[in-house]
Amino acid sequence: MKGGEAEFMREYDTIPHMFFSQVQRYGDRTALLHKKGGSYQSITWNEFGHMVREVACGLIELGVKAGDHIGLMSYNRPEWAIADLAIMSVGAITVPIYHTSSTVRTNFILDKTKADLAFVARSEKAEMLSTCKAPVQSIISLDPKGADSPGICGYDYPELRDLGAKHLQKFADNQLVTRMRQLQANNCATIIFTSGTTGEPKGVMLSHKNILENAGAGLASAPVDDDDIYLSFLPLSHAFERTVGHFLMLMAGATIAYAASMRTVADNILEVRPTIMLGVPRFYEKLYAGVMEKIHSAPATRQAFFHWGISKGHQKRIQVEQGQKPGWDLRLQLWIAECLIFSKLKKRLGGRLKYFVSGGAPLTREIVEFFLDAGIDILEGYGLTEFSPVISVNRLGKIRPGTVGLPFPGVEVKIADDGEIAVRGPSIMLGYYQDEKATTDVIRDGWLHTGDMGELENGYLRIVDRKKDIIITSGGKNIPPQFVENLVETDEFIAQIMLYGDRKKFVSALVIPDYKHLATELPKIRIQEDLSPEKLAAKYEIYDFLMERINEKTKDLPEYEKIKKIVVLSDPFTEEKGELTPTMKIRRKKITEKYIDRLEALYED
Repeated sequence: MKGGEAEFMREYDTIPHMFFSQVQRYGDRTALLHKKGGSYQSITWNEFGHMVREVACGLIELGVKAGDHIGLMSYNRPEWAIADLAIMSVGAITVPIYHTSSTVRTNFILDKTKADLAFVARSEKAEMLSTCKAPVQSIISLDPKGADSPGICGYDYPELRDLGAKHLQKFADNQLVTRMRQLQANNCATIIFTSGTTGEPKGVMLSHKNILENAGAGLASAPVDDDDIYLSFLPLSHAFERTVGHFLMLMAGATIAYAASMRTVADNILEVRPTIMLGVPRFYEKLYAGVMEKIHSAPATRQAFFHWGISKGHQKRIQVEQGQKPGWDLRLQLWIAECLIFSKLKKRLGGRLKYFVSGGAPLTREIVEFFLDAGIDILEGYGLTEFSPVISVNRLGKIRPGTVGLPFPGVEVKIADDGEIAVRGPSIMLGYYQDEKATTDVIRDGWLHTGDMGELENGYLRIVDRKKDIIITSGGKNIPPQFVENLVETDEFIAQIMLYGDRKKFVSALVIPDYKHLATELPKIRIQEDLSPEKLAAKYEIYDFLMERINEKTKDLPEYEKIKKIVVLSDPFTEEKGELTPTMKIRRKKITEKYIDRLEALYED
């Protein structure tokens, strides 16, 4: 099945070409908004372009060559966008790293790409990079260097701009323009690392064409124009935010406002009053939970009135889906509901939101329908980093809850004989960095095999199950379970473990202790009697002991990869019970089905 809209006609071959064309087009209009001194400050397109030129020329002065790999580790801010565009403008390749990444993960990425220069936000992260085994020779601090900054920091951001300004005074734009003219559409623009099924991160190489085609198809699928204001709070190191919330918005000429932090998003919404927002399911779950909590604490009459309004919104939505026109009585009831109920909810969202977009993980159908019935559109989509990343999305006026929408224009989707989703189109990655085998495993005959199971219903794509083992939390975080499991199983008191948490707000696990070894430790944890594994598994002292061991083993992992709760089991996983393969790999589906009630009970609070 192929996307149905007219394909977006690209005017640009490379990302820097697109950006500087927009600078010329929009001049003194606002491009970026960022929080400074307690209020939002604006950066015009001209100012934005000038800063990118200065940083790019500073990189030239530092000897950065075309094809060099440069790390970028920061929270969302104007300097992130400026550094990214400057890196690409000189023909180098951006290697984004989550600013919350562990030392182990960061070291792996920098060492794999042989990056010898990196942009870093905070001094503690600069300190972390300076102690990495990776060959980083220079760190550019996006914040002013302090007295305690590590010696490896060559420049801070203002110093790099000053260096670039001196270069511009001497050479004007000549060297930078030459670099940009040498760029080709199929040149690698970025390497985004994502976890593979084995737990080792793979570097996804995306070209300028890959990203521009995907962003352009996005513009052809959902309306965005130069009057829109977009609030950015998902990490820019994530492919979803990078393509849709960064490059697509630049391509549309929209204003990008950066949230001050993840904790201040609710306040920033009221300050910025965005027209478009992207979020992962966890964001919408929290928003939904907040609304429902307020309703449940309201008087009974207000609760009844709210649910009446939602029911009328639901009635209208069903009629429209069936091609019917709502009668005057329903339209009157909806007008009342809008004035007295829904307008208050929309005011909390800034009062001028056109629509939400959801991605990164499947969104619960109940939440989608709730917001649709309240007159707030959520366009749920689907994709993966290897496709730059969006494959499909629901369209305004054509939203089908429970699906991830229609394929992007120019994107072909098919369901293989085994039910796996395969896609083909101009946004397929160049390949995995230095991993030809992994590349040929997923790209066969021009089709990218996603590892997800799905169905096509009247052109709409539905995700049925996940073929690969990667856990995707409701916050959109990818977690390689085998990596964490292997780490925890190195503990002498833990024999087996299986992670759980797909579409959940945190990760839990089934844990089987090494009961023979544990017997020697029982007096220290205040258990005097000789108990059977069944009785020991029920003891809270055992639970606390195991959690302490797990916490110690996972202390260097990002917070979202850490195990928050466990179920202690008395019986080991075995091949005889169908829980292990002949090669002793755990059968996740079989085990989950067996213990689903106990696992789900962990999330009831």
